[in-house]
Amino acid sequence: MAWYFPLIPHLRHLFASRKDAQLLRWHMEGRKQDDYIRHPADSTQWHIINHKYGTFAEDPRNLQFALSTDGMNPFGQMSSSHSVWPVLVSIYNLPPWLCNKRKYMMISMIISGLHQPGIDIDEYLRPLVDDLKTLWPEGVQVYDAYKRAPFTLRGLLFTTITDIPGGRSVSGQCKGEKDCPHCLDDTETLWLNNSKKQVYVHHRRFLPDSHAYRQMKRQFDGTRELAKAPRHFSAAYVYSQVKDLPNAHGKKSTTTLGKRKRNKEAVDPKIRWKKKSILWELPY
Repeated sequence: MAWYFPLIPHLRHLFASRKDAQLLRWHMEGRKQDDYIRHPADSTQWHIINHKYGTFAEDPRNLQFALSTDGMNPFGQMSSSHSVWPVLVSIYNLPPWLCNKRKYMMISMIISGLHQPGIDIDEYLRPLVDDLKTLWPEGVQVYDAYKRAPFTLRGLLFTTITDIPGGRSVSGQCKGEKDCPHCLDDTETLWLNNSKKQVYVHHRRFLPDSHAYRQMKRQFDGTRELAKAPRHFSAAYVYSQVKDLPNAHGKKSTTTLGKRKRNKEAVDPKIRWKKKSILWELPY
């Protein structure tokens, strides 16, 4: 069961307020632009988007969103057989001290049921993705109370924010020895027999080659770190692996509350992805 709160009417209400419509321009007109990173607009990814989609960047009212989701227990008891997954949408055009304030964080969706959605979360994200596709590239007509004139509002999904299990649900990545969303094929893990857990190791690989920590043995795991940092895996590389996979719509999730069922595919190191995420439908 899921409740969807449409995104576009909420955005229209924000621009109907003169104060909020002015704040939504802050990333371009109010931000201090120097060599420091104080806001997502200072990031490399933001600059790449501005360079690649120049017409989108010209209007400061065009919005960039962050999508975040995770499971929670509404009754506060871990043994309760119920799961709720809120899906939140934040607006990164706002000042950093307002991006994640309650007033500006939009509850786009609430997914509720006896089981976690797992990789079937795409089935529930469909209306949100459709709204995001509407906002790109044609946009929607919105009245700007600050400029006192209508305009065409466009928007894009800038980033997603999840923990690693939630990221697996959204992206369809399998759980196993190579499941770090950053390192991918270069992931280094270690199985702890006593705690029965897989942990990530060899973090010193990210340090410069001349860093003193690389040569320390006694202070770490008894070995020197000689390996290079993991490679950078582009979105094109990931897409090449998932482009021929089917969507996961309608399949029963392999994860339930209170009892976790292991999927045989998830422990096979040769199988990296369970599905092609619905977010790949977004053209950018």
